[in-house]
Amino acid sequence: MSKLLSILLLIILLIDNVNCYGCDCSCCIGCGCSLVYQGTISVSTCASTTCTDACKSKYSTCLLGSSSAVCSARSFFQFHSILFLIISTNIFSVIFQQLN
Repeated sequence: MSKLLSILLLIILLIDNVNCYGCDCSCCIGCGCSLVYQGTISVSTCASTTCTDACKSKYSTCLLGSSSAVCSARSFFQFHSILFLIISTNIFSVIFQQLN
């Protein structure tokens, strides 16, 4: 039973919680225009004007006209690295062989 718990602990250690940030960009050109959704851009942070600047640099309508940039953080899980995954897989296989 303790070997099973150590395997579960190793699996948990393999996974890393990562935050990524996305800007939803809406823009338009002209007086009294309605904003049109342009797309989402990945940015490194939601700090200050990062999102607005990213939208203006990617979409020309945002650079020339009115714009709205909404930044949001998204969280997802990923493995630390491929090398770490390979090493841990080898460790798991050795442990499973010992269990049998």
